[in-house]
Amino acid sequence: MKKISLLIITSLLLLFTGAIPALAADAAGPPGLTAAAAVLMDTATGKVLFAKNPDERKAPASTTKILTAMIALEKGHLDDVITVGPNPPRVDGTRVYLVEGEKVTLENLLYGMLLNSGNDAALAIAEHYGGSMEGFARLMNEKAASLGALNSHFVTPNGLSDPNHYTTARDLAIIARAAMQDETFRRIVATRTRPWHGQEWETTLVNQNKLLWNYEGADGVKNGYTSEARFTLVGSATRQGQSFIAVVLDEPGARAAEQDVAALLDYGFKEFRSFQLVRQGEIVAVIDPGNGKKIELAAAGNLAVVRKNDNSSPPTGQLQLSPLKGPLSAGTRVGEMVFRQDGEIVGRVDVINRQPIPARPLSLSDWWLRLSLALGAFFLLYRQAQVKRQRRRVFRSRVFSDYP
Repeated sequence: MKKISLLIITSLLLLFTGAIPALAADAAGPPGLTAAAAVLMDTATGKVLFAKNPDERKAPASTTKILTAMIALEKGHLDDVITVGPNPPRVDGTRVYLVEGEKVTLENLLYGMLLNSGNDAALAIAEHYGGSMEGFARLMNEKAASLGALNSHFVTPNGLSDPNHYTTARDLAIIARAAMQDETFRRIVATRTRPWHGQEWETTLVNQNKLLWNYEGADGVKNGYTSEARFTLVGSATRQGQSFIAVVLDEPGARAAEQDVAALLDYGFKEFRSFQLVRQGEIVAVIDPGNGKKIELAAAGNLAVVRKNDNSSPPTGQLQLSPLKGPLSAGTRVGEMVFRQDGEIVGRVDVINRQPIPARPLSLSDWWLRLSLALGAFFLLYRQAQVKRQRRRVFRSRVFSDYP
């Protein structure tokens, strides 16, 4: 068999290294927090890097609207026109002063809900896409469960207090991480101000998440308050391509919540280092199966890792291929990339072929082997037939000898 040659298409073919530079920072211990529950999560991997009572049930207040927005973006389009029903104008708490019969685009309602924390905007969205607040709550709980946020239960789209409306710091981080995968959601929650032209209220919406002004790299997400929940905050920040999400629940004050989130994010940037090792669809190698047509090999998924920022060597990857015996259809698993750091395997990702791999053309030796096998099979069958004929002759001779 002709040996398959690998063509180096990038310096990362057989040796992958992370693209995130080391962060020059002094080591620091985990932060002390005033929050009753908190989580720091690496956005790229979803790994929890710090936790304080992460699975204790807490009221989320308006951080609920993260999930509401995510469902709305999945179900609708930004230019959807929503007619406000009789319920949103009567909702308690912070509003954007919608009136019954007013027609508002989903995009404007999302800004009113996520920047100004409009409870009426959240309810208008819920009634439109869920048929009712109860119908939308079912969508919320289904979505949360599908994400792995299994210790939460949602009743309202805006986070107004209800004994059966609760989440945890871990679940809220999971939900926020999923929401931040959506480009539109990221753009909205990173917006500081936006004009609002309502039927009965015109103003400039100001994002209530003060981290956007006070923390370097802040790009989301949402704050909240009710008398039951007290102050809650989900914060996100990105520096040098590295992102973290911090969640604090049951805080004594808004300032305390901001300080705790800042401390968590500081801890993440100082103590940890993210590596985006490979992205789904990224070409990792090109092979020549011997017919002159190049076959691209690509990563079947994303792979990122987060490690302690201890100045150790970055992860390296090695391509390990299975025997490539065609025909193979495009998208077949043909091997994997195995990543190691300091001798320890830190991740694997399957590798697939982007083009079909045809059967290898037969060589002269292949034809001779096939001919030999065919001749051998022929002579074997011929010999078996001869044996059968001989046995029949013997049988007939015995029968005729018994009956003269």
